[in-house]
Amino acid sequence: MPPVREIADFAPTQHTTPGANTRVPIGVRHTAWSDRVFRVPLSGKLLGANLLVALIAMASLFIARSPNETLTESLVVSVSAVLFAIVANIALVTVALRPLRELERTAQRVWAGDLTVRARPSGTEDPDLGRVRSAINLLLDGMHHDRARMRRLALQAITVGDRERARVGRELHESSAQWLAGLTLELAALARDARDEESRTQLQRMQQMAQQVMEQVRALSETLHPRVLDSLGLAPALQHLARKTTERGIETSAETSAADAPIPAHVASVLYDVAREAVANAARHAAPAHVELRLSTDHGMVRLEVHDDGHGMNVGEAERGGFGLFSMRERMALVNGAFELESRPGDGTRVIATAALNNEDGR
Repeated sequence: MPPVREIADFAPTQHTTPGANTRVPIGVRHTAWSDRVFRVPLSGKLLGANLLVALIAMASLFIARSPNETLTESLVVSVSAVLFAIVANIALVTVALRPLRELERTAQRVWAGDLTVRARPSGTEDPDLGRVRSAINLLLDGMHHDRARMRRLALQAITVGDRERARVGRELHESSAQWLAGLTLELAALARDARDEESRTQLQRMQQMAQQVMEQVRALSETLHPRVLDSLGLAPALQHLARKTTERGIETSAETSAADAPIPAHVASVLYDVAREAVANAARHAAPAHVELRLSTDHGMVRLEVHDDGHGMNVGEAERGGFGLFSMRERMALVNGAFELESRPGDGTRVIATAALNNEDGR
């Protein structure tokens, strides 16, 4: 076992501020120096090695010069040889590193979200770099297929969930609400035929309670899944949402005349959820005087905009704080759509959602 003193000499000192009297261990100095050298880029390492070789060659040429040569002639020959070697090595290093730059560009595009990009082969790549490129492309192929499969599964989950919500909504509207409507009529008839005032008052109170429950059940049915979305499509559903929001005290308009192309059902369902969540966020947090919904289709794309003139928000804080933004963004991603949020404090908020019209399978 080595002495404790030797271990202490090579152990890095922690929680110590270097000063004039601070002694840095030799091992630490050596490690820091070597780390700095090894962190130099590959091109810098190769250039440094070539310079060292060139200096050695120049010294050898200078020492082995002919006795008939003058010192100036010998220096000119040595410097010319060194410069030629340096230029040739730089050119070779540049050509050799070109496949790595292609891999770097591929990684940058993948980081930006493009999983369809692949690293292209280069005429200057060696077999080792070719194997690395093939492995990266194989990995990207697997990621692309896995992502497509997950999106198909998520789309099926959205479709099944929407179908189930529609079923529950219809059940509430066509069964529960109808029974409550019949109960309301029966109570109204009993109150009308009641002989004493106390019984009539109690029956009228029960009738009002049944009426309120019926309205709540119908509102819940619309919240679960508006029937107009299934029967008439997204544009009428947005018009219906605008009317309901106006009835609740916030003036809301829906401009849908530019949406003249058919919208797939699963895309329409996601866009309606985005519009409803954006309107609800504006009503809860922004106190707007007016909310505007815009729906348009053009060049195979559908675009939904929800703009309010409320207080606005800090987008970074809103992303961290919730407001349903994560849910909206994820649902748009599941149908290969895009979600954008534009807002500044005091300047209102604009939500923009776009998706392809021919994206029937969500891929």
